[in-house]
Amino acid sequence: MTLTTAVDGVAERLHRLTPIVAQLRAADPAAERERVLQYDAVDEIRRTGVLSLRVPQRYGGPGGSIRDVLSAVVALASGSSNVAQALRAHFGFSERLLSNRATEAERAEWFPRINAGLVIGNAITDAKGRAPGSSDTTVLPDRDGVLRLNGQKFYSTGTLYADVIAVSAVDAAGNDVQVIVPTDRAGVELFDDWDGFGQRTTASGGSRFTDVEIAPVEVTTVSDGDHLGHSTTFLQLYLAAVAAGIAAAIRDDAVDYVRTRARPAAHSIATRAAEDPFVLHAVGEIGTAAAVAESLVLSAADGLDELVDQGRVFDADALADAAVAVAQAQLVVERLTLDAAQRLFDTGGASATARALNLDRHWRNARTLASHNPLDYKAHAVGNYLVNEVSPPANGYF
Repeated sequence: MTLTTAVDGVAERLHRLTPIVAQLRAADPAAERERVLQYDAVDEIRRTGVLSLRVPQRYGGPGGSIRDVLSAVVALASGSSNVAQALRAHFGFSERLLSNRATEAERAEWFPRINAGLVIGNAITDAKGRAPGSSDTTVLPDRDGVLRLNGQKFYSTGTLYADVIAVSAVDAAGNDVQVIVPTDRAGVELFDDWDGFGQRTTASGGSRFTDVEIAPVEVTTVSDGDHLGHSTTFLQLYLAAVAAGIAAAIRDDAVDYVRTRARPAAHSIATRAAEDPFVLHAVGEIGTAAAVAESLVLSAADGLDELVDQGRVFDADALADAAVAVAQAQLVVERLTLDAAQRLFDTGGASATARALNLDRHWRNARTLASHNPLDYKAHAVGNYLVNEVSPPANGYF
């Protein structure tokens, strides 16, 4: 299979995901349990053209919508939430190019490369610093005036699957900058050392940069974070989309387990688990949670699409409304998914906890996702906006 061309539309690209999702779903229990990184799957996804969905038609892409992207994310996450999350930085980079935080020169530089199949990872969070966004990573000239990148990052989601990394750093003038560096450049070290109990194969380990030579064109000044941007709101909705995909996987596993493995309790009023009213009640609640989760994500995506299509990416009020809508979606979607993950075990007895099935991965993965940004702060920001008309935080972690 070769990379797609400009004539490939959105529908064709999304359709190509179907067999890949099926393969991911079949492999996911063992891959997650044994910590197997899905390099081949990411390459197959690259070849579908889905990773360039947001490239505008004027740059040779299909000009897909945010809804298109997040539909793909939900589908991918239903197969492997790890693979879906590993691609978050890539899609986030594309969305930033369409936001009020990018220049036309950046779009002209990067969209054609993304359309040609480039995969982008990130390295944002420093290993040290006062807060997750603090940057102790620097890009400074050496004695000969050559820019050198130095620093260490704690999270670098997707980098092991990527061709280039978007690295946050500080330049000689103290400006926050983004450095785009190839993963195979001398001085770049990537580690698979993420040790969380969930989302174990998202390639979210550390990265280290030691005197990495950087060309001036690879450095871009970024926003000072004092205003909202739709691309950071998109990144939050992306997490909700991954959670919705987990909910869909829980639904599929619940149905499959009840049909093929589950036995009724000794005192059940039914002779088959598939006829037990309490088992069916549990499956019904799980299925409803999955349907609602996806609907909420896509509805919020429609809101972001409308904002972008209407050219309101500089409208502070519209951006605040969108950020609050996404926070509300996250609150509901992530809690629904967590509840569905534990409800899954009401469809079977102790045999449902078998390590071979690895059904507990759904709760661990959903809980890890929901830990990215505290849901209580989401609720507070929503309430503060509704009651006091205080805009939500303008940083990339909300």
